Amino acid sequence: MLHSISDRSLVSRFGISPWSSTSNRKSDAVYLYLEEQIIVGALKPGEAIAEQTVADACDCAQGTVREALLKLQQSGLVVRHDYKGTRVAGISRAEAVEIVKIRMQLEEQAGRMIASNISGETRDRLFEILDAMCQAADDNEVFLCSAYDRLFHATLFRQANLRGLEPILERCALHMHRVTLSHRDIPLNGEDIHEKHIAIIETHCNGTPEEAANAARGHVSFLFDRWMSEHTFLSLSI
Repeated sequence: MLHSISDRSLVSRFGISPWSSTSNRKSDAVYLYLEEQIIVGALKPGEAIAEQTVADACDCAQGTVREALLKLQQSGLVVRHDYKGTRVAGISRAEAVEIVKIRMQLEEQAGRMIASNISGETRDRLFEILDAMCQAADDNEVFLCSAYDRLFHATLFRQANLRGLEPILERCALHMHRVTLSHRDIPLNGEDIHEKHIAIIETHCNGTPEEAANAARGHVSFLFDRWMSEHTFLSLSI
């Protein structure tokens, strides 16, 4: 199934779309289709992605698939070779550790900058996204839950007005989700997700700079400690 960026069913189901773009380009829908396959582990590191196969699955032209693959390459999810085609990129534990460090540093600093300075409108927006995230989790919509989670953290980070760093945080969150979700063998828990993100909202809206920074650091480190075992990277490396 293609999750179209303009799919009104997402808004009717969850009250909000997890994607900020209003583009109706078919290549964006193909990108999301392939991103989902990689994030949830349906496409494994090193696995070839045949353009014609994807075109048939998505009912589109190969040129549209090629455009989506170029965007996936920019996101670091695939590796393209002129004569060897496209394959899903691998990720090592060392690389994941550095990604976590970068994300932690970014979100800690943002927390310090925005603590107790978040508008009521932004607070309401965060709760709206969190509600959608938890509903997606309870419906076992792993990819949509991931998209809502990334939107949640991007919305919070945007309040720090660190525009040049937003794409870096987005990429770090994307690859962390690839690691934490691609091998997950237990269902998502909406209640657990709600509890952890409520703490982030409360400390960022009402806490001191250090309380907000500590909450951000604790959230990221919890994910790393719980899901990023040595065994995980045996299946993620090429």
